Amino acid sequence: MRNLRSKPEPARRARRGLPLHRRHLVLALCTLLAPSAYAEEEAVATAEANDRAGARTLDRVSVLGSQIAGGGAQAALPVVAVDREQIDATGATNGNELFRSLPQFGDVAVTEKGTTNAGRNSNVARGDVGSINLRGLGSKYTLLLLNGRRTVQHPISNSGDDTTYNANAIPTFGLERVNLLLDGAASIYGSDAVAGVVDLVMPSNLADGGGIQLNYGKVTGGHREDISLDGYFGSDFAEGRGNLSVLYGFSRRTSQLNSDAWFTATDGRRPLGDGTSVPDPNGTTGFSTRTPWGHFETYANGRRTGTWSVNPVTGALVSGSVPTRYHYDSAAEPGITTSPAIKKGNVFASGRFDLTDAVQLFGELGYYRARSESWVSSESGFGGDGFLLHIRPDAYWVPQSLRGADAIRLLNYQFADSGIRKVEVDNDQSRLLLGVRGWTEGGWNWETALLYSRARSKDTQQGGLTDAFIEAVNRTDASAYNPFSGGDPNSIRVGDATPYDTSSFIGEATREGTAELALWDFKVNRPDVISWYAGDIGLAAGVEYRYESRQDDRDENIDGSRPYTDWYTGTVAASNFFTHSPRPDVKGSRNVKSALIELAVPLISPAQNIPLVQSLDLQIAGRYEDYSDAGQVAKPKFAAAWKVVDSLLLRGSVSGGFRAPGLELVNSPPTYGFGFNNDAIRCHALISKGAHPDYSACLNAYSSGFSVKPSVSTVTSYGDDVKPETTKQSSWGAVFEPQFLPESLGSLSLSVDAWKVKVENPISTLGEELLYDAYLRVVEGSSNPNVVRAAVTAEDIAQFEGSGLAPAGVVTHVYTRYQNRSPLTASGVDYNFTWRLPETAWGNFALLISASQLKEYTQQKPIEVQQVAAAVSSGQLNIIAPDLGAANEVGINGAKPEWRASATLIWNLQDWTVRLRDDYIDSVTAGAYSDRTPYVVGSTQRWALSVKKEFNQGALAGTAVEVGARNLFDKEPPLNASGNYLTALHESYGRYLHVGISKHW
Repeated sequence: MRNLRSKPEPARRARRGLPLHRRHLVLALCTLLAPSAYAEEEAVATAEANDRAGARTLDRVSVLGSQIAGGGAQAALPVVAVDREQIDATGATNGNELFRSLPQFGDVAVTEKGTTNAGRNSNVARGDVGSINLRGLGSKYTLLLLNGRRTVQHPISNSGDDTTYNANAIPTFGLERVNLLLDGAASIYGSDAVAGVVDLVMPSNLADGGGIQLNYGKVTGGHREDISLDGYFGSDFAEGRGNLSVLYGFSRRTSQLNSDAWFTATDGRRPLGDGTSVPDPNGTTGFSTRTPWGHFETYANGRRTGTWSVNPVTGALVSGSVPTRYHYDSAAEPGITTSPAIKKGNVFASGRFDLTDAVQLFGELGYYRARSESWVSSESGFGGDGFLLHIRPDAYWVPQSLRGADAIRLLNYQFADSGIRKVEVDNDQSRLLLGVRGWTEGGWNWETALLYSRARSKDTQQGGLTDAFIEAVNRTDASAYNPFSGGDPNSIRVGDATPYDTSSFIGEATREGTAELALWDFKVNRPDVISWYAGDIGLAAGVEYRYESRQDDRDENIDGSRPYTDWYTGTVAASNFFTHSPRPDVKGSRNVKSALIELAVPLISPAQNIPLVQSLDLQIAGRYEDYSDAGQVAKPKFAAAWKVVDSLLLRGSVSGGFRAPGLELVNSPPTYGFGFNNDAIRCHALISKGAHPDYSACLNAYSSGFSVKPSVSTVTSYGDDVKPETTKQSSWGAVFEPQFLPESLGSLSLSVDAWKVKVENPISTLGEELLYDAYLRVVEGSSNPNVVRAAVTAEDIAQFEGSGLAPAGVVTHVYTRYQNRSPLTASGVDYNFTWRLPETAWGNFALLISASQLKEYTQQKPIEVQQVAAAVSSGQLNIIAPDLGAANEVGINGAKPEWRASATLIWNLQDWTVRLRDDYIDSVTAGAYSDRTPYVVGSTQRWALSVKKEFNQGALAGTAVEVGARNLFDKEPPLNASGNYLTALHESYGRYLHVGISKHW
């Protein structure tokens, strides 16, 4: 909140009459250690107090990236401070929106929408959640701190090693600053700080008084609206020896509906030749293969004897599959949400108490809770491994023409009569910290603290239970569920005109995840442990012990506790819940012991009068860590700051990093996933013998469930030979702050920093087992042992006849393993420009421009994938597999734009403040045009504007009113080749108007 006021604690200490030498230590220490001073910032002591105490004030102090206060080597660290003014300028209502607005962050892979099956699947993190991803390297490479210490990770990930912190658990209303260390920091904060460090700085030591703020926001032309109540108060006690500061916030947001935007209101979206898209609800592309008109296969003696569906015009059962024009438009079901409704609260308290003049007790207490509600489409007819849903021929509603079969298999069925389904996610996160800090007569500063933090996520979803459905559909009386009734002839893509009761088999499945972090640390530092020719050498040292745990408790219908056995084939499916792959429960923990040492070494000082070397300072640091499950590691860091002249600073660093695999990945048994996969070898065979002209035509000729697109169970395991990831980082830059400009032109700062990160052995899966199997069969005459197929049938022999290839059975399972893969290299350049004019008759002006360029994101493909790419390129393989041979992924595959930037203009005149901001995201490619050239998803610019009026006199003194808009010009997000917006890059809502009123006292 804008009016939070922190007291200058060092000044109060000086007024209590401490000895002179201790006063200057206290001033430096409190500036360093107080939770409100974790970034480059002006020292808080007033000139009056400084004069009275005779203390030396540090002009700038940075503790992000260093444990030593006042060392000149801190200038070597590329730290970006996003202050309260800039946070307000973004118009962000939560952490997800805030971090999307900062150019230093990449795509948001984990969002509140949930991205698997349009949010219908609990195998991803859902609810009030957003990932934090510095430089676009991936959220698992970013370390998040709160007031300089770690925070707990979100307990649910999107895959085994895709861990993240929850951006939405951040109380944005109370943030004082967001500090970004854009450099490897393994030697300072722990060896998993690869892409950099994000430090959230909360206000503390607030002056006596408080404040409250009420905000309301509404999307024009949409259902989303927000209302929030935020506040704070601070209070001294024990005659100023102690202070308690509390911030709180409560908010409610209504959901955004699919119907609010044309590009989410229907699955039918048709791209045009100019790169734009239009709604096409009556078209033939974009829709799923699911339909209430049925896809029934009859079986006799274990072999398929026919395919049937319900004719939408006559209502009669006919031979053949349902035409594409009758496939279901699940996005168009009334009430489906694009983003959930959310209610949440956040409380954060900090306190301190001076036990003596040299020892201080401090602590933090935080709690966050959010409950979200979203609505997803009606249930789909998938069940367990292989989608085995067999209807008995004597079931009540089976048509007479099908009663001669042994079984009728139901595929791709939409239970339109079940109605839309609710998903509730309850997230909470707590934090408790207690510490003691102090300083000695000998000049040493010390600090120790205990921290415990816990996060929990409970996800409850409505869905179909396979065993209950089989019981309901196979009843022999009229109470049986009837899948042969079709949908709605007057609305063939949405709804059901003849609904049957689904309540007996629509139940709930719950997933509950818990993550814990416990930490103890002790650290000491002294900025002048040794004095030598160039000045004082600073030293910091510390030890840390932390415990991390993660538990993922799946519903009994999904974790294998309640498997489903298909009555016809005898196949056992570990998952008994529609649309969900089986997932086992996971539980694991680790402890990490670490030791740190850091030196700040001046090599050249201004007193030496060396031309073009005003000063030269080094940071030398090293950290040793011992993981209970990943071994021991020691990583160094070397950084240098070379001040050429008053106006120019050159800086650089090199460091190493280490990242242990995520606890979920390490402790998970083999996991099973099912889905329809393209069996490339079959289309190659059909094209080779002339049955289809090209790969696209072949795929379009077959619907899911046929041999070309079989239902496949993917078994993923973690190899025992997997080693932790190791990294190397470097950065080189310059800071230009011209001191020679006349005062009338204000202060100007320009920084440019190039960076490079190399992950030497990243952990991932191959991901292209079926393509590699096709390569081996065509080029080398062998096959991939990780692809398991059924016995060859007469149907298989006929399909391959004339192709020159040996027939292959239908794929049943694909095995894949997490392994250390080829190195990943990313590099880029960060630009930051600040220009602040002095106070003029027209007010104060500030212009802040920040841009990040991702120049390279390169991972050499595994040799198997390279072989496939070469065979496709040479024409040996008649398949289409875009980007197989691509190395640099910047701008392709719908993610990782080359440029992200923001520009903020702030104007203050007396009681008025105006903020104007532009956020830019570069174009990417996603999909292809009809001629197979890459489909370009255009760049975006979203403007934000706010105007604030403060009242400082009379009855309204302490009151402020603010109005503003986010996405000022109501821009729609650009769409990909399928007409979908990219959730990881763009936001889907239009112009958002907001108003707030605040009062402080």
